Amino acid sequence: MASMNVGVDALKGQLAYAIARAGWAGALGVALAVFALAVYFGAVSPLMAEQRSLQAARDELAQRVAAGVTVESPREQLDRFDAALAQRARLPSLLASLARAARAGGLSLARVESRESQMLGAGYARQDYIFPIQGKYTALRAWLADAQRVSPAVMVEDVLLRRADIGRDTVDATVRIAIVLKDAP
Repeated sequence: MASMNVGVDALKGQLAYAIARAGWAGALGVALAVFALAVYFGAVSPLMAEQRSLQAARDELAQRVAAGVTVESPREQLDRFDAALAQRARLPSLLASLARAARAGGLSLARVESRESQMLGAGYARQDYIFPIQGKYTALRAWLADAQRVSPAVMVEDVLLRRADIGRDTVDATVRIAIVLKDAP
């Protein structure tokens, strides 16, 4: 152990002598080297990792295209989404589907409140509905998943949960759902 202390002391002495001999230019050089290492490990290294992940994603997409899998353009995705939107005439059946799914899951649905339609643009409208629901939390989660599967036009926007006491297994929930509708062509 004593020999190790002697070696460390000798190294400290050599380092102090080298710094004193280098002067301010040497100290500036050491500071710049430390700064360059900090920039490399703080900025360059994470960017290189991100670049590797992006290259892997690019390679995976290239393999999909080479295998014959078509990649939709944003315009094609928008057209497919627009085609899946519900027409105004289907609104009563969508609401009935949501109510049936709630009752089938054992949820109590007393009434549905409707908010005024908001025009989004030519041929489109948005209807907001508030569903006050009471039931088991697991049934509520299942119903929320079912509601989103009814149509791409159905969007769960807000869920407010209340439980009177922790011992109860039922929750009171207020669920706000928006449905985007389009006029018939």
